[in-house]
Amino acid sequence: MRLPPKPRKPDPLEQLLARPAYAEIPITLVPHGLVVPLGVMVRGTREWMLDEPTLEQLFQEHAPDQYTRELTLSALVGLLIQVAAGMRASVHAAYQADPTETQPTITTSFQAVYGKLGRLQPAVSEAVVRYSGQRCGQVLDAKPNARNEPLPGYRMRVLDGNVLAGTHHRLTPLRQWLNACLPGKSLVVYEPGVGFATDLVLCEDAYPQERALLTQLLPRVQANDVFVADRNFCTVRFVFGVPGRKAFVLVRQHRRSLPCEPVSRLKYCGKTATGTIYEQRVRATDLDTGDVLSLRRIEIRLFAKTRNGDRTLAVLTHLPDDVSAERIAELYLLRWTIENHFQYLTQELNCEQPGRGQPRAALFGFAMALLAGNAVAVVRSAIRSVHGVEAEAEISGHYLADESAHDYRTLMKYLPPDPWLGWSRLSPSTLARLLRSLAKHVNLPALTRSKRGPKKPPKKKPVYNKRHKHYSTARLLKEFRNKGPC
Repeated sequence: MRLPPKPRKPDPLEQLLARPAYAEIPITLVPHGLVVPLGVMVRGTREWMLDEPTLEQLFQEHAPDQYTRELTLSALVGLLIQVAAGMRASVHAAYQADPTETQPTITTSFQAVYGKLGRLQPAVSEAVVRYSGQRCGQVLDAKPNARNEPLPGYRMRVLDGNVLAGTHHRLTPLRQWLNACLPGKSLVVYEPGVGFATDLVLCEDAYPQERALLTQLLPRVQANDVFVADRNFCTVRFVFGVPGRKAFVLVRQHRRSLPCEPVSRLKYCGKTATGTIYEQRVRATDLDTGDVLSLRRIEIRLFAKTRNGDRTLAVLTHLPDDVSAERIAELYLLRWTIENHFQYLTQELNCEQPGRGQPRAALFGFAMALLAGNAVAVVRSAIRSVHGVEAEAEISGHYLADESAHDYRTLMKYLPPDPWLGWSRLSPSTLARLLRSLAKHVNLPALTRSKRGPKKPPKKKPVYNKRHKHYSTARLLKEFRNKGPC
């Protein structure tokens, strides 16, 4: 007699979606979540961050003189984020693929799409990034140990500017020049405690100093924020403006932009991995208002020169005395986290498209890259909460972006937009629980970064031969083999 087959044990993901809190998430998502979990996590997070009603509300608030009768902001976001996340090679490629979807989102011509991108006000792009940062923060707060603030009790915010690379000379005014034409610049606020950007200031003109954009950022400063910045942002207006909002600065000293008068002598405080630490009290004066600000000056005498040849650098802050000078010197090193984030946006994502010559279109594309980076940061936090901090740290950003892009395109083919609408109505805690359940099925060995040994300096310094503009690689290899071992 043949025994009846044993009932299949349901997967934990299937059990989770059977709960009433996930009634709007179709059960058909389960097989996709088991096979392409990264694509499901990225797509669902993006849908949760910015649903269509929210985008239209942001558009009406920050661009009331424009209308979205045929081409909505949500359609533009959906189009550009595919390009920014590396799922499509260009805006035109994403536009060409849209009519093949089960529910196309764009009914206008490509000229109308690019014209709309060229007229989109930078305030809209800024608002989209700020809102996505707030939403991502809500998800992380619902996860255990998702935030890793370098200084407990404060919110670290690294500040730096970014100039977009030159574009193609397709626009008529650009065709007469061989010089690079820059579509604009930005001022980005990156939070290392969560791993994504939370604020943005955009400028269509690529020539103004980055510090000129600080006036737009000061009204958004919140209590207990700690801004880490390079000496380019060491200005009277910024250093005096931040304490007025009960926040703090940690900025490298610029002697000409912010002159300081010593109040005490240098005092030895100890050593860190980068240099010897000294501290003294200084006083800065605002000549326009007569206000005086007492600051701590942390001097770091480096063991090795910087790339600019500096042996000593000084950091100004008004953090309380319970934060040691050695800790302040270590916190200043967080400034490089935003440089790493810019590198990730450029190399692994697609923040700079040379075909977008219109400044507003290029800036909107950069904002969408920040949005894609925020979604990836939420996915990484879910992986970290399931597999551990050490396992998540070994994930390659390149492999993660590549796998997510391919999984995303697979889902676009097999799942229509309707099953994703319920994600936007999930609470932060229910979304966090769903992401953790999906993260259990992520194939971590396929995402592990390759380890290499320390770089060795070349035995002979490379030289440039002015007589030859190029060499044949095959001939050089042949000559090297013929020489034999030395």
